[in-house]
Amino acid sequence: MARVAVIGAGLAGLTAALYAVTAGHHVVVLDKTDRLGGRAASQTVDGVPFGFGPHLLLKNGPLRRVVKKISRLKTVLSAPRLDRIHLVGMGPFRPRNDVRLAAQIKRALRSTSLDSPFVRGAGLLAGSGVPNYDARFTAFKKGGLSVVGEGWAGLVGRMASALDEVGVLIEPHCHVSTIEDGCVLLKDGRSFQSDTIVVACGFKQARNLLASIDEHALSEVSPVRASTLDIALSSRPLGEKHGVVDVEQGAYVLDLSNIQPRLGLDGAYLSALMVEKAGEQTEERDARFEMFLERHAQGWKHHVVNERRQRNITVQTIGIKPRYDAYAEKGILLAGEWVFSDHSLSDAAVDTGRMCGQNIP
Repeated sequence: MARVAVIGAGLAGLTAALYAVTAGHHVVVLDKTDRLGGRAASQTVDGVPFGFGPHLLLKNGPLRRVVKKISRLKTVLSAPRLDRIHLVGMGPFRPRNDVRLAAQIKRALRSTSLDSPFVRGAGLLAGSGVPNYDARFTAFKKGGLSVVGEGWAGLVGRMASALDEVGVLIEPHCHVSTIEDGCVLLKDGRSFQSDTIVVACGFKQARNLLASIDEHALSEVSPVRASTLDIALSSRPLGEKHGVVDVEQGAYVLDLSNIQPRLGLDGAYLSALMVEKAGEQTEERDARFEMFLERHAQGWKHHVVNERRQRNITVQTIGIKPRYDAYAEKGILLAGEWVFSDHSLSDAAVDTGRMCGQNIP
């Protein structure tokens, strides 16, 4: 049995802890906040599970498989309908009253030709702002990307409950300053001795921690930043639409209350994202974001009930990512979206967490 210290209580860290404790190891999870789940966390306000921008769950992806493995409760999922998602300047992804056009769009999506604006739009939505044409793109076409009825906090809660049942300690407010020689040092002077350290925190913190053992760590990985807005409204500015995608602006907005009836809201719950453009300042992106929202959700500002805004958040990373075992000889494993995986986004975090938990010496 090995002593395992997991840094980060996001999806990657919780998954690593689940698999490590299942393998018989002694595990402690350290997080700098008191909020489990990282960017997958959500907070319910007046019945609305506010998150950090739009999240669509891959029905058959690693995260869904882990949740099904640890919990018998059914996950209520609802996928956005292609006839209700509109591409700016083009119309819905599946026109209702034009069979010929619908067939043309379907063929374009099947071919994944980037000459088609619908392919680029689907890729943008599937990849959460960074075009994605792999499993998530295929799933989007087939209704395999879904809004979670209980919110992402529900999924994180199931994982945390499973760890609590087996006695895994999750320590909040642990600001890790250094990792060295099997020891995790905190800024408050405390330390945790460990046989294996799993670095499963966010990209920026991981880069800082790994710099002490490799000055070039994550040098070929870059963060993708975006602005996000989650708002509960007393009106429905999108009407019956499930969403609007704007490829040119690198933005999209979803009405989660239209997609997921279980939310049971009288008004709309809009979740929107806009990715940065090269050389763009945050203030410039703010202005573009406001214009995008006002154009496609006209008058929304007059009907706000609650909102959560993130002006400059890292939504994912791109570049040459390290393997989970890149520093295994030093007793360090890596887990997160910023680590190499055949999957992407939250599923990459879970997949790399699984690999760490299953391969602790």
